[in-house]
Amino acid sequence: MKMAECFRNGLLKMTSPDMENALRSLELSRSNIEDAIENMSIHRYRVVAISSYSSMFHAARAILFRDGIKERSHECIPVYLKEKYPELETLSNILDSYRRFRHDAIYGLDFAIDEKEAKAALNSAKEILEKIKFFIIERK
Repeated sequence: MKMAECFRNGLLKMTSPDMENALRSLELSRSNIEDAIENMSIHRYRVVAISSYSSMFHAARAILFRDGIKERSHECIPVYLKEKYPELETLSNILDSYRRFRHDAIYGLDFAIDEKEAKAALNSAKEILEKIKFFIIERK
């Protein structure tokens, strides 16, 4: 899917830029990382993966809030980031990969995740949050 198609289908909409909500979204991202860390300690790896993706989602969504974009589709967030900010392509690809992973974790009947995969998801969430925080602060 392309960004123009996301807008045409109403999955992305223009709105007023909102730095306050961008910062709130970053805080929610951080909170999801804390949840993932707590669940890692009790070996709840599926929950770690879901919380890690939620962290990535909210971090990425902070850019949309800052830009004045409202999303109605998880699929269109990495599309927007990739097309609007080519320098975030790698980050967007990671987000999109974990978006699909999270879908399987929630809806898949045979989904299993081990400690190594859970740690990778958590590390990706931490990396994405830090990169997006830096990106937002540098582009104020």
